[in-house]
Parts: sequence; structure tokens; C-alpha cells
Amino acid sequence: MTPNKEDYLKCIYEIGTEVEKISNKEIASRMQVSPPAVTEMIKRMISEGLLVKDKTHGYLLTDLGSQLVSDLYRKHRLIEVFLLENLGYITEEVHEEAEVLEHTVSEHFIDRLDHMLGNPKTCPHGGTIPPKGQLLIEAYQDRLSDVSEPGTYRLRRVQDNFELLNFLDQIQLTIGDDILFKAYDDYTGLYHLAIHGQEISINQVIAQQLYIEKHAL
Repeated sequence: MTPNKEDYLKCIYEIGTEVEKISNKEIASRMQVSPPAVTEMIKRMISEGLLVKDKTHGYLLTDLGSQLVSDLYRKHRLIEVFLLENLGYITEEVHEEAEVLEHTVSEHFIDRLDHMLGNPKTCPHGGTIPPKGQLLIEAYQDRLSDVSEPGTYRLRRVQDNFELLNFLDQIQLTIGDDILFKAYDDYTGLYHLAIHGQEISINQVIAQQLYIEKHAL
């Protein structure tokens, strides 16, 4: 499978976690390619049994497509752990490097890497690392953007987004930190929080990329 097709699979999976219907337009926007290019690739992926077209959801990954996506995330996230723990990378650097390496290393290499690292369960950004041959099921799926009840929540996972990671570094928010959700302002669309005792407000785009769990007192 080509790196380009693998990127399409991951893109379609990620869109499916955020919206109900996956459109050619949305894929083209995220992949930064023309709509005709998306149409051609989608046709190929359907013919290869990776996708099916659905009236309600636009496109759905088949069992084969879902397993390939899981394998890609396993590769990517194990590489991220390796870069962070063994090569001195920082959290903000590992995603881009892993994006390149995931398309070049073999399954045998990843199996050996998994063993060497002690079979880690999560990547540096809190994403679940699926066991070999199993589908990806994220342990944390509740977004800060879905929270309505004021209270304390713990940050468990963030999207692998370079701009987001830089922002979180600036406000010194890391995986495992507590977030006090104070209120959401309908007019401004801002979430008012307290982090390490400091008042901060974030927009919905950022809140949608932060995955949390209710803090158990």
C-alpha cells in the first residue's frame, strides 16, 4: 500500500470521529488536494475493499480498512514513544517524525520495537496503542467541548496537531493535568477554564481536540 493511500485511510478515520457524514469536500480540504483527486482515490479504495459508500455517513471503512488504520496508528504511536524515550525528542517534535517513519518501517521492526519498549499502552499524546491484530479503540473519547457541567476534569488525550501542541506547551498543560471547567459562553464561543490556578479561555476548535475524564474526588 502506498503512503498516499495510507494517509487517506487515516484522514477518513479521523473525520469519522468528528462528523456524522464524510464528504469528498472534507477529505479534499484536510488532505489539501483537489476534489477530482479525492474522487479517483475513493474509487480505488472502494474497489480494493477498503471503503464502502453509505447514504447516511458518506463513506465507511470496511473491516479491512479499519484493521489497516489500526496497524498504522500502532506503528505511528510506537515510533512516537521510541523517539521521546530513547532519542531525546520532545513531545511537540515526535508527530511529524513519526508521520514519515510509519510509511517506511516493516511490521517486523514494529513488533521488535513494541517488545523493546515493554508493550506501551499509550503514546505521548495519550492515544491508545492497539495490540497487534486488534482494532483501535481509544480509551478516552470524551471531549472538553462536550462538557456542560462545571467541575474538575483530567486531560487524558490530545490530537496530534503541531499548532495545538505548541499552544498547550505555552500554557503548560500536559497529559494528566487537571482542568477546572468554569463556564461556556454562548456569545463568544469560549470555554472559561482554570489551569494550575491560572484563568484561561479557549475556543471550540481547541476544546474539540482535548479529551478528558471527570476527576474522581
